[in-house]
Amino acid sequence: MNEFTLEFSENTIEKNDVINIELIFPKAKGSSDIATKINSEIESTIIKNIAFFEEDTNTLNLENAIFEIEKRYTSFKEDFEDSAIKWDVNISGEVVYKSPEIITVGLDSYTFTGGAHGNSVITLLNFNSSTGQLLTIEDLFTDKTKLTAIVKSKLDKEINLNSSNDSYFFSDGFKLPENIGFSDDGVIFLYNTYEIASYAQGVTEFTIPYEDIQDMLKVN
Repeated sequence: MNEFTLEFSENTIEKNDVINIELIFPKAKGSSDIATKINSEIESTIIKNIAFFEEDTNTLNLENAIFEIEKRYTSFKEDFEDSAIKWDVNISGEVVYKSPEIITVGLDSYTFTGGAHGNSVITLLNFNSSTGQLLTIEDLFTDKTKLTAIVKSKLDKEINLNSSNDSYFFSDGFKLPENIGFSDDGVIFLYNTYEIASYAQGVTEFTIPYEDIQDMLKVN
């Protein structure tokens, strides 16, 4: 196994002339294909998470996405001159885990455009350390059916679904979360706000130790 050498720096974008923008996220150092792939995916995810407009985000870079958001706010102010609302866009990102096989990056995204509260979403991205490829759940685990059963059992204990607590829901039956990541303590399973619970209950997150699912892991 090759020694892992890819390093990251912290990239910051701050603006408050039109709307309040603060983006802090990791950026892979260097110009290698690995770094380019990882940085491109991180930027693309940020754009999707903050782009509360209808344009095709696949055609935008981060600078253009910020411009489009500011343009949308300017149009809003023209329509509602008396509104004191100022939009907020915030990203807080970090490298959650790093090994010779896998890199997990977490992005905590928040946008506010008025209303009772803003929109928050946490995204976990898993990359192949040797290629920079974004990994799918099939790349990470050998047996999705067995994994689903273990995660469901863990979630049942976490939120007491077998009791009178009916505040959590799955509209089409139990599903694995869209966001799965790696940490020093084990594999993270994260359901964002509204995925299985109300806004008031927030994010549902738990970690399953590696020893409990080691036989299913393709990476570590």
